[in-house]
Amino acid sequence: MNVKIVASLGPASGNSDVISRMVSLGVSGFRINFAHGDRSSWSSYINIVREVESGCGRYIAMIGDLMGPSLRLGKLDESINVKKGSIVRFSMASSPTALKNKEVIEVPIDVPKKVIEEVSQGDIVLMSDGRVSFSIIEVGDSYFDAVAQTDSELSSRKAFIVKGKEFDLPILSKKDLDDLKFACSEGFDYVGLSYVRSSSDVLYVRKLLEKLSCGSHILVKIETLSALKNLDSIIDESDGVVVARGDLGMNLGLEEIPFLQKKIIKKSREYGKPVIIATQLLESMIDNPVPTRAEVVDVYEAVQGGVDALMVTGETAIGKYPVEVVRWLNKIIKVAEAGLPQTQERPAPDLRTRFVKGVIELAEDLGAAIAIYSMKGATAKRASIMRPRVPVYVGVPKPEVARKLSVMWGLSTYVIEAGSYSEGLEKLYELLISSGQLKAGDIAVLVYGLVEEYEEVIRIRRVSV
Repeated sequence: MNVKIVASLGPASGNSDVISRMVSLGVSGFRINFAHGDRSSWSSYINIVREVESGCGRYIAMIGDLMGPSLRLGKLDESINVKKGSIVRFSMASSPTALKNKEVIEVPIDVPKKVIEEVSQGDIVLMSDGRVSFSIIEVGDSYFDAVAQTDSELSSRKAFIVKGKEFDLPILSKKDLDDLKFACSEGFDYVGLSYVRSSSDVLYVRKLLEKLSCGSHILVKIETLSALKNLDSIIDESDGVVVARGDLGMNLGLEEIPFLQKKIIKKSREYGKPVIIATQLLESMIDNPVPTRAEVVDVYEAVQGGVDALMVTGETAIGKYPVEVVRWLNKIIKVAEAGLPQTQERPAPDLRTRFVKGVIELAEDLGAAIAIYSMKGATAKRASIMRPRVPVYVGVPKPEVARKLSVMWGLSTYVIEAGSYSEGLEKLYELLISSGQLKAGDIAVLVYGLVEEYEEVIRIRRVSV
């Protein structure tokens, strides 16, 4: 598969057996949502992934998803069932209290005071990707009352939005800062930045990572109106993009998602950034072993649309069939990739990208595999963005580089220690022959990035062993 799979970890999947089976079916990255669980469980997940990684011969990316300036319910001892027409008091109190009006259900919320000050009667509160809706009827000093417009189940730490409103909150809370430090200490490859509004949000977090001497890269989640308005600058400043369709659909309307998804994918590729689609890919499989036909079409279209990776969330974190979810993604991706057009648009805005484009077109004309040795992964990343129609094998000097590349389209990555580009490239070529990736009669184009030297050599070899 060229398109990669990212699976979210949680109670349903956070054990060695399930993680091993998901990796064997093609998972290249795992996501941990820092809004749920605790550091003990997160550390356990990381340790299991690294153990599985060491035994499978592949490198697996770890993504830590920061909460960002999200609005959430407080901690509930148990879920609360709410019927349509019921009145719910969303209160800043840390725990529900007994109200004189027995028909009112009180639920704690974890929000800054300014949120209460800015909501108004008639505002719509949405949860669960828009399936749960409330209409605000009264606002107090530390609470607002709302009428349920749908039946729902309210659970601990559930996120919500106020439709059409964005609140001027810091991009990172104290919890986010602590979680960011945790992600750095545990060697996470990416951190997901939620509710990004401008490139300054990304720059702020990047500077924090530099102060922490942290090698994590930043995935920006596009899910707000402001993010769409500042899309170009946000993508340009990022290391990768996540189309977060859940909140995006609540903020703008479900009917706009297909157009926005295509737009974000196109922009990401123009800027040479990997792009991941997330939310409700196979949502029905939380409870069922087989996806709906509409879900299959959605995944198929996402692959055809040019994404680097597909990210499943609740399907594998809390669902009943996490392994089957990955199995179905695997099957759909393979069929979708078989139907991809032979020609692809290939943006090449700078000299190094044009160099990589030339190498790829040469290899395609020869029907040759491409072998790249890349110290930091930049050349490999450029090759991935071009969506080559031939296999691309990448040698890198460190596992940290290999893991970051593992969620990028079409790359097969190996860790090869070498003192120079030439040595690394030769070692990669020998490894591909000894492992059977290259066979007698195959043609290989060997290359490394365009470095500051007098001349660049591209080697073309026909395997004779």
